[in-house]
Amino acid sequence: MKIKSIKIALILITSLALLSIGGVACVGEIKAQASEETESEYPLLVERFAERFNLDPDEIMDFLDELKEERITNAENRFEERLDELVEDEKINGDQKEAILDKKEELKTFKEDLEDMTISEAREAMKNMHEELKDWAEENDISLRNFFPKDEAHAFGLRGFMNHRSFFKR
Repeated sequence: MKIKSIKIALILITSLALLSIGGVACVGEIKAQASEETESEYPLLVERFAERFNLDPDEIMDFLDELKEERITNAENRFEERLDELVEDEKINGDQKEAILDKKEELKTFKEDLEDMTISEAREAMKNMHEELKDWAEENDISLRNFFPKDEAHAFGLRGFMNHRSFFKR
């Protein structure tokens, strides 16, 4: 029994390495292709890993969900650390930091709402949100560069997610 646990752990570690190389950042896209490419409830990639390594697809999905949550948590922590640095450097004040965190939560909801939109609807909503963000930043005397540092924009999901077509309804 212990050997089987070690085998599963090694396979999962190997799978993690392969998934990282293959683009684990696309977990959302993997879920979107589930019903089209297979007759099962699992994405094709998960089915193939399950078959190849003799694993339970539910365990793989749980592992991917854990990995995704871990990445989100790490990105959020880095974002807050960056805001703390900006407060320390007196580039923003505590009220601005709180306004940024509140706006970030609002944008999370906005991003979730995009999932139910067509591409054209989402494009229009993004344009509107961009204008609203500019106005909000101006009202709060916040530079959007401080709000979305370039290296954090992707982790937050703002840079280029319009290119992820499977994210939206067709």
